[in-house]
Amino acid sequence: MEGRFWFANSYAEAAGRFLIACDDLRDAGHRVANERLEIGMTGPAGEPLCIDVAIVGSLNSSKVLLSSSGIHGVEGYPGSAIQLAIMNDLSEQGPFKDHAIIFIHTINPYGMAWWRRFNENNVDLNRNFLKRGQEYSGVPDGYENVREFINPKNTPKRKEKWFKMKAFRLIMKYGFNNLKQCIAEGQYEYPKAIQYGGDELQPGPELLLNWLDVTLEGVSKIWAIDLHTGLGPSGHDTLLVSAGMSEEKYSHLENLFPGHVESLDPNSGVGYEIVGDLHQGLEDRFDKAEWVSITQEFGTFKPLRVLKASRAENQWTQWGIYVDQVDARRHWSREQMLRTFNPKDEVWQAKITHRGRIVFNAARDDLLSS
Repeated sequence: MEGRFWFANSYAEAAGRFLIACDDLRDAGHRVANERLEIGMTGPAGEPLCIDVAIVGSLNSSKVLLSSSGIHGVEGYPGSAIQLAIMNDLSEQGPFKDHAIIFIHTINPYGMAWWRRFNENNVDLNRNFLKRGQEYSGVPDGYENVREFINPKNTPKRKEKWFKMKAFRLIMKYGFNNLKQCIAEGQYEYPKAIQYGGDELQPGPELLLNWLDVTLEGVSKIWAIDLHTGLGPSGHDTLLVSAGMSEEKYSHLENLFPGHVESLDPNSGVGYEIVGDLHQGLEDRFDKAEWVSITQEFGTFKPLRVLKASRAENQWTQWGIYVDQVDARRHWSREQMLRTFNPKDEVWQAKITHRGRIVFNAARDDLLSS
């Protein structure tokens, strides 16, 4: 299937194809400025790990469509595939000056290369972009009730006999939506646990924000799409928006994408409230611009399966015995992590590249009509 073509087998391949896509756009007559933001680390083949950024078109218009991928490492494979497919489509179209498209390719190259969702410091980067006045401290309400269950201090087993029973007991006791919220919101007290938001802004995000400080200066309208996987029905994309979005904006998005828009509210759909996510941080930092932000979330597997994979991989990383990172990546929990958020299913791959293009094109049209 055509969708499979856009999926890379490694971080190095995905990054290389992104650079080629930038050259292809130039060859087609587009104005392209791209840069590699090196995080000072290397991948399994010794390749430099970089956040790749590219500006297509003109920033003088003050209108920007922002596409970002890979903030959760392994989710960068599907995100990269969507971006590469879109860049190929653009190369078959004429150049433009009435807006700019910014591609941020793989915000967490370490996680993508080493098959983790978190970065080199075990930080969930989508909990690391705090707004002004927020502090890197605290845990969600109810977190201590589930902390030991979601963060066992031992090596993982392929078949964990009592996992589902323990999970269902917690669901019955506290309620699914409450558990979803306290597990996923983000915590800032346990560095070896999942969903850890860090104790400071991480080096990769700092590099990116410094680049955006210069790039977005003078931009007045931004339409942002952050690409994710692992939440919702398999192959279906849910467009998640801030619970604080105005009714007018929300209704407008519902009209653009009927049947796909949901608020980040634990009681109204698949989502949950988040502390320190990318769009919160960007909208707070660049508050002079008018923003429309969505998280395009593609479902893969059921919630307990996704949680179990995340839990097992972190158990291995924190408590396993391995020689080095190359040795660590050979473990079954890393492969399971990769395939939980990046299924090797050609039908799924075709669905997400198709929907990724549709949403991108609709957002672009909406930006230009505003």
